[in-house]
Amino acid sequence: MEAFRDALPGAASGDNARNTLATLLYEITEHGIIGLPTSRTKWDAGRPPLPEQVRIPTTATAKTSATRQPTSWRPELNWAYDAQLTASQTKDLLACNRWFRDINHQPAQRVPVPLRERSYEIFRYEKRLDTLITGALFAPGRLTLEQLATYREPPPLAHRRLGDGDTLLVVENSDTYATLRSLLEPAPGRIGYIAFGSGRAFEASVENITELTDIHRIVYYGDLDAEGIAIPARASINGVGHGLPPIEPATALYRLLLAHEPTAGDTITNERATSLTAWLPEELRQAAHALLTKGERLAQEATNRNELRVEPDWRW
Repeated sequence: MEAFRDALPGAASGDNARNTLATLLYEITEHGIIGLPTSRTKWDAGRPPLPEQVRIPTTATAKTSATRQPTSWRPELNWAYDAQLTASQTKDLLACNRWFRDINHQPAQRVPVPLRERSYEIFRYEKRLDTLITGALFAPGRLTLEQLATYREPPPLAHRRLGDGDTLLVVENSDTYATLRSLLEPAPGRIGYIAFGSGRAFEASVENITELTDIHRIVYYGDLDAEGIAIPARASINGVGHGLPPIEPATALYRLLLAHEPTAGDTITNERATSLTAWLPEELRQAAHALLTKGERLAQEATNRNELRVEPDWRW
């Protein structure tokens, strides 16, 4: 928690700090940066539980470039002389090295451009930097987006103005978005805007909410599975960092969803399920936790247009 406060003082000081930290730990675990304990005795008793320790894997020596040729690295990459690099990392870094060399006397090429444009210029593959920025080449003291004169442009957030309310409703999937938009248009109540989250894209497009006027509350409705719950939790961390209110669950819609018959999904560990369901209201956590740990899921499309048309309790 002390390291968390040092790294993200804003996120670590709020009431939701514990859940935010748990979300971030699982996020960087999915990228292979750390490992979390597998034994339940290595987790504390809080809600959500936090690990008492994490594992930081070392670079496997078998994967390092055994016959790496001597390279004259550009000044921006001086750290590479002493780094243990895999063959793949060396290839990527050589592409960056060539780019630094080629633009050395071309200041116009250092004008910042969006991430995928720069990625195509360096690697001839527009999505390569998407992968690299979460890995070892972008660890502290190594590559930065500023060095590469690039930035991540948040994807657009498709939305529709419905009324004068102070609430934005974000919907994960397109069909449910269309259903809720048409049903809310005649009488939106507190919903001023409705937006299409487009799955994981919302984790970045959430920044665009700052451009909407008079929004003081953000509610989210998505699938009840590990990814569907993690998306708004991660988006909320990004949004708070841009001055937005924390993202809340659309409780009434999730309550309706939990009344449906689940389908098969991924089995989630008890600790991970507890961390995920901490984002949901207390009244729904137990049912959602059981759903995840039994290897089941509920797609939001289960609450279809016919049901929502006659069911009044989900409206604001």
